[in-house]
Amino acid sequence: MIQSESKQEFEALLSYLNSHFGCDLSVYKRASLVRRFEHRMHQLEINNYTDYLEYLKNHPEEHLHLLNTVLINFSGFFRDRDSWNYLASVIIPQIIRNKQPGEKIRVWSAGCASGQETYTIAILLAEILGIEQYLERVQIFTTDVDTDALLQARRGSYSTLEIAGIEDKLLSKYFDKNFENNEHRYIIDFKLRRKIIFGRHNLTLDAPMSKIDLLICRNVLIYFNSETTAAVLVRLYFALKDNGFLFLGNSESLIKSQNIFNPISIKHRIFVKSNNLTLEQHLLILPTNRRKKKAIINTQTDET
Repeated sequence: MIQSESKQEFEALLSYLNSHFGCDLSVYKRASLVRRFEHRMHQLEINNYTDYLEYLKNHPEEHLHLLNTVLINFSGFFRDRDSWNYLASVIIPQIIRNKQPGEKIRVWSAGCASGQETYTIAILLAEILGIEQYLERVQIFTTDVDTDALLQARRGSYSTLEIAGIEDKLLSKYFDKNFENNEHRYIIDFKLRRKIIFGRHNLTLDAPMSKIDLLICRNVLIYFNSETTAAVLVRLYFALKDNGFLFLGNSESLIKSQNIFNPISIKHRIFVKSNNLTLEQHLLILPTNRRKKKAIINTQTDET
């Protein structure tokens, strides 16, 4: 637990990062932030937040190293394979059935990290539709707040360890093998990448994509505090079509938002868009100052 005086130092550090680098880390859980800040400080042999703030002022590039520590980008191909199998056997066929022949299938991989989950869904869609239909009908939007992670995802280049979860048949079908920097690398087939649009996107601030059939946002919400999580879920709600599906990670649940998403499979963390939002939920995606002003106006209206 942070001591009271350290809390003030820590908040001053967060404020500096926000004002000088546009890094608003206040939306993340404090306990996780503290652990990751202290891990980075330990690497630099810095013992307190005040000294680390001074170090940041003298070494502005340090904020990039800090963000790489805070925004841990861990992913994998077919991670939690049973859930991906369920998606392939139950959810994707349902999405296809809901479409007119030739109608586009729109997927959003939010918080894509280094891209493994994006390419996993691309492989599944290519397998189910066939490569020609995949190229004609599929649109995949891939976003993350971390520009370095996005760059890695765009490259689509993975080590032997990183492709361990892929069957040999799919590996030979959808990857090219290269030898780079004294190691074997597996490069995603260009045809799959053609249908993927990469872009930087902050789930806590930016407007969501629209008319999405399947939204994959796995192991992202666990890093946010409860208020931010609720606001992000409202944004994800607006992104989905009326019969759109939300696919979360195994550590995530929607207990506080079950009125806007109905579970299709609790085990696999797959939900479908549900009822309309309440006014309170609408207000969650407004900036804090506008949200307070709106609440005051509504209170005055109720009293008159």
